[in-house]
Amino acid sequence: MKIVRNTPEQLILRSVPWVIAIMLSVFLLAVIGFGLSSLFQGNTTDAFWGLLAIPLFLTLFIVIFVRRDDLILDRSRNLLELRHSTFRGRTKIQHKLEHLQRATLQTSRSSKGATTHRIALVLDGGMDAGTHAATPIYVSGNGAKRGVAAINAWLAQDVDSHPSQA
Repeated sequence: MKIVRNTPEQLILRSVPWVIAIMLSVFLLAVIGFGLSSLFQGNTTDAFWGLLAIPLFLTLFIVIFVRRDDLILDRSRNLLELRHSTFRGRTKIQHKLEHLQRATLQTSRSSKGATTHRIALVLDGGMDAGTHAATPIYVSGNGAKRGVAAINAWLAQDVDSHPSQA
């Protein structure tokens, strides 16, 4: 996840799979181009695959795998909010920020030895006490590690909630 805002009052992390979205879209356009070319050449079998079957399959992949995840921590509203946006709709999960104890890193190892990570939030109060994943998927790279470090550092800040009045 990428840090979008990091102030004493608010921390916002966002995950948008641009690479996957762009790759699937380019592949979809290439297949449709192939299908149109086949249609104009009179090859109905290739046109069927290029204009109907493969594009439907790729569109399904886009709908399932392209999603935006936002994690918002807001001290002024005592709010922890997880937002998930997909082509199928949006969901929002809210907790009181005071219940967030810390962030942890969840790691998954593939059979080939590759490791992927995701951010998990540890809640110590309320009806949803326990460990909850911030995103449903594991990703490679250091984004999740940076996100966990940013969340824990933000939570550890000594912030004066009652600013002095002049």
